[in-house]
Amino acid sequence: MTVGGDFIPVDGREAEAPAYPKVFGLTITPTVGAILLTLLGALGAYLLWANIVQNTVERNRELKADIASKEQQLINQDEAQRQIADAKTELQQAQQLQADVRSLFATEDSLNTLLLDINERVQSVNAGITDPAKRATLSKFDLNAEESGPITDSSLGSEVNSKLERRVYDVEIKGSFPQTQSIIRNIERLQPLLVVTDFQSNLDQSTQKIVLDNRGRLAPAGQPDTQITTGFKLSALVPVETTEATEATATPTPAAQ
Repeated sequence: MTVGGDFIPVDGREAEAPAYPKVFGLTITPTVGAILLTLLGALGAYLLWANIVQNTVERNRELKADIASKEQQLINQDEAQRQIADAKTELQQAQQLQADVRSLFATEDSLNTLLLDINERVQSVNAGITDPAKRATLSKFDLNAEESGPITDSSLGSEVNSKLERRVYDVEIKGSFPQTQSIIRNIERLQPLLVVTDFQSNLDQSTQKIVLDNRGRLAPAGQPDTQITTGFKLSALVPVETTEATEATATPTPAAQ
């Protein structure tokens, strides 16, 4: 017998609610987990840009000025040449660090394959599932042009205003809770830095059923998976190409060497 809709006690006992993990006394529900992911993503973007990229740009300016000053002085030819070589080495290391950090952000190439990458994560949880009704699906993936564009609202810190661009996508996934949880975790592992916001999950009540045997007990064959529809905004952060950024990654000219 299949019973749907309202809560039904079984053998005088109430069905147990889904067990969520707890951290420091806080129950990590899907909504709480999404909020934590949003905060961590935003904090990570701010720290990466403000503490590393911004500092390396300033350091690049200082090193270039130091090289120019030592080349003009040449009071001690050997010492000046050694200091110039050391400054150039440090400049190259700073430029490499900046390039490594910038690689953590999304690029036009990675955005062009973002839909395929996410759909691949969705299909990976369907391995071995032949029943179409039990397969997870990516039901929506649309660019939100209204919310996309250069960041100017200090939402990630005033230091990155006009230096990062936000590409926002409206995403919707349908599947069971374990499938949805696995998909979200796999999205976190994608290379571009992504921020999840406005996370919402709605239960499909038509799939909320309890199967009992002819004696009124839970059927040993198992219970059907309750399906949920999860929607969220997925923001990819892209560095805004500027003259300053181009100069910071440029190789010193032969004249400067």
